Amino acid sequence: MNRLAIPALAISALLVAPAAYAQPAVNTDIAAAPSGKYTVNTDHTQVVFSIFHMGISPYMGSFGKATGSLNLDSKAPEKSSVTVDVDMSSTSTASEELRNQLLSASVFDTTKFPRATFKSTSIAKISANTGDITGHLTLHGVTKPVTLHARFHGMAQNMSTGAARLGFSATAELKRSDFGLTFMRWAPMVDDSVTLMIEAEFVQDKK
Repeated sequence: MNRLAIPALAISALLVAPAAYAQPAVNTDIAAAPSGKYTVNTDHTQVVFSIFHMGISPYMGSFGKATGSLNLDSKAPEKSSVTVDVDMSSTSTASEELRNQLLSASVFDTTKFPRATFKSTSIAKISANTGDITGHLTLHGVTKPVTLHARFHGMAQNMSTGAARLGFSATAELKRSDFGLTFMRWAPMVDDSVTLMIEAEFVQDKK
């Protein structure tokens, strides 16, 4: 190979590389998505909680390991169902001391209750890309009804596998006292109300 060919190949590689990583086309019509089973993409799913501290500032934390599945009826989304399972030991906060307290027996007690689960019982379509997902949330050994206010962002296909990927956001409000989370020593300094924010990506099961 001559000396001129080497830089020419390098330039060609630089020109081709961006195309290989180009963002795929996104379809925001859920009716266009393939019906069937989807699995939570753990690497692209976040469950964040927010609770007011001393009534003056929200404190944020997250759970880093969520699994689950979506059985989608894209033509009638209200007939779909979803389950989400959260590894409570994946709790993360800005303070390591606080994280350890949350994992302890006085709060989440992850040794006794290692997982939290949500299983839908009904879905109400609100608009073309929003809906309310009502289900049972089991946290700290207590099961209560919770409604997730969900929004569908869109669908894209994996360029290598052809599998569809769906993106959703959801929020919910719950009371920690409903789940027996009242025994931490700093309980008087935080609100009873907790906001959950979920950013989830589901991948089509092609098997």
